[in-house]
Amino acid sequence: MSAQDKIRWRAHLEGWLRAGLRAVSPREAVRRHVRCDGAQLIVGGHVLDLSHYPDRRLIAVGKAALPMAQAVMEQIGSTWTRKVIVTRRGYTASLSTAEQAVLTPLFQDSVFIESGHPIPDEDSLRAGEAVAQALKHCSPATLVIACISGGASALMVLPVEGYSLADIQAATMHLLQSGADIYQLNAVRTAMDQLKGGGLARLAQPAHVVGLLLSDVVGDPIAVIGSGPTALPGVPNVIVANNAAACAAIAEAAQAAGMQPRVVTTTLQGEAREVGLQIAQALLAAPPTSCLIYGGETTVTLRGSGKGGRNQELALAAAIALDAQNAAPGDCVVAFGTDGSDGPTDVAGAIAWHDSVARARSLALDAAALLRHNDSYAFFATLGDHIRTGPTGTNVADVIIAARFGTLAHVT
Repeated sequence: MSAQDKIRWRAHLEGWLRAGLRAVSPREAVRRHVRCDGAQLIVGGHVLDLSHYPDRRLIAVGKAALPMAQAVMEQIGSTWTRKVIVTRRGYTASLSTAEQAVLTPLFQDSVFIESGHPIPDEDSLRAGEAVAQALKHCSPATLVIACISGGASALMVLPVEGYSLADIQAATMHLLQSGADIYQLNAVRTAMDQLKGGGLARLAQPAHVVGLLLSDVVGDPIAVIGSGPTALPGVPNVIVANNAAACAAIAEAAQAAGMQPRVVTTTLQGEAREVGLQIAQALLAAPPTSCLIYGGETTVTLRGSGKGGRNQELALAAAIALDAQNAAPGDCVVAFGTDGSDGPTDVAGAIAWHDSVARARSLALDAAALLRHNDSYAFFATLGDHIRTGPTGTNVADVIIAARFGTLAHVT
């Protein structure tokens, strides 16, 4: 396998990932589900007469808060009684000058906060207080549009009586380190927070609340996405984009390139290193030019003090399995967080090639030891096989692509 082969194969993988991200663009997703026809607002299958709601309030929280809020304003207009927009710290700094100029109207007459993730911080508490303040004195003439996306659970907190921010931080850290899945994590968050489990919608009563949700949770459960701030009976909640849409777009792009794609599942869960092994084994049993696509979210149980994230750990486990089974040139597994960040690192994920472990061995890196110490970041950083995108502006959990490129003659 030549270096040029790998460059071309990597270009295909990254192109397919971009296709998946385009399919779940928050701005486009909201546009597909929200539109105005005169005074009528059509949200999914729900129709509202805007003339009945002169008091309009916009709450957008999550990693996709900025583009979701932008799309809502494009459809409904820029006149709002109150606006609160909360996203992850550093997201606006990652935008180009042109993108920041487009988003400038969002910040006019609004409360804008960047806060901590995955561990909430003082700004997360400030964001929760700002949301609660923005929902005061609602009436039946109030319309609240709540745009909720992945990350909202940490980015906005308002502890119930008897708990503090420090309590929520400690619980979150413990659960993350113990390998708890998002259902377990958000169940605890909901019990400790006034805004979760329908809390945002309750604070807005008797307003009419509509939830627009960008799902980052396996199965799209309303009560778990962002810990369910609008998960209340009677509140229309519309899923505007999810992991399945991203996987379908990746499959279409791979097929156009001459591969034989198959979406295996969009409900992938489990311990990252175990899932990585299973995916590598499935790939090695597949015919040439196969492209196996998985969506979902794994977990990591911390055993060491290394640096990494669930996607990098999955890819490292896959690399070890590919090496052990003498994988063919062009066999690879790429694991990618659609939000552009994998755990507490500056990368979205990594690519495990058939020869990743062999190359690491030549550099005196012990792949198995690094996996034992949860140090996947060091492995892929040394090899130059990280996937870097910066914040993508969306978040629909993770995507894993396992491909058998074989000879380039089969791939256009």
